[in-house]
Amino acid sequence: MKFLLSFILVVLAWGCSHHSSVDKHLNYSGNVMDVKELVTKIVIDTPLLSGMTTPYILGKYLILSDQQSKENLVFVFDKKDFSYIAGAVHPGEGPDEITMLGELIPDEVHHRLFVADYGKMKIMSYSLDSILLNPDCLPESKIDMNNSIIPTRLIYVNDTLCYACCMTVESGKPFQESLVTWNMKTGDIHPLISGHPEIERKRIRYTVSLEKDLIAVSYNHHDLLAIYDLKGNLKHYIYGSNWDNAISNAMIYYYKGIIICNDRIIVGYSGESNPNTGPINVTHLLVYDLDGNYIKTLNVGYNMNAFCYDPEYNRIIMSLNDEKLQFAYLDLDGLLELE
Repeated sequence: MKFLLSFILVVLAWGCSHHSSVDKHLNYSGNVMDVKELVTKIVIDTPLLSGMTTPYILGKYLILSDQQSKENLVFVFDKKDFSYIAGAVHPGEGPDEITMLGELIPDEVHHRLFVADYGKMKIMSYSLDSILLNPDCLPESKIDMNNSIIPTRLIYVNDTLCYACCMTVESGKPFQESLVTWNMKTGDIHPLISGHPEIERKRIRYTVSLEKDLIAVSYNHHDLLAIYDLKGNLKHYIYGSNWDNAISNAMIYYYKGIIICNDRIIVGYSGESNPNTGPINVTHLLVYDLDGNYIKTLNVGYNMNAFCYDPEYNRIIMSLNDEKLQFAYLDLDGLLELE
């Protein structure tokens, strides 16, 4: 009997210890650094772009997508000095036009750009070299998308491996977002990460690092960050002070955008409830190490629509919703260390 009781106590202690090593509960009220004065304006006078742009990095170029543009949907700039080079990818109903622009998927190795069209449920492939020679160059059709399982955001590794945020639609049920691996040659999709079991309606952002063997997932409507290895094995849940498992239709909005910079995870953060009217203000960047330990908060001071990371210059490039600034960058040198 004593042996049995001892065994049970050991198992319980191990379980508590194991669970605590996975779950981390954090408070972001301390170590806030105001970096507004370090944000540098990017002047883009031509072409005129709307407030619905998303930045991407492809080689030595900054790519901006603009869903509301009438002539071109994709714009190419020199990422060093932000000079304008070309506009491409035409909107429309024609066979080589994009009906409903989705995510852009950069392919660094082959210097090409995949463009998701959710009107035609296709992914088109554009050679960046061809765009630079002739902005009116025609794309190739890469793959048709499944109407019931829709990859909405993708990170391309090669033709047989993409990490994708997948939207699953079932009749009579709210759609769900999860992470999958997707073979763009065959269309085969394999579940990878279903998400936190207590969250009923999952809306996520994610980033992948092959070098670090790491996937980081943030939840749009819950104060939660999750870290996995590339096989989808959970390493940590990081709960913020406003964590709860309420249905996401309550529209508590916390996160927007997530990137990995060397040995740091950076997440756009609001920390506010969604207002009844007006925009959601995401003005802070939460900085973690790769194990999910909180480092600091960077107060950008501007509302960020979207952002991306430029590893060559170690800076974040931002699309902003601000009367004075539409585009800007933040040099990260010296900003991400624990003080």
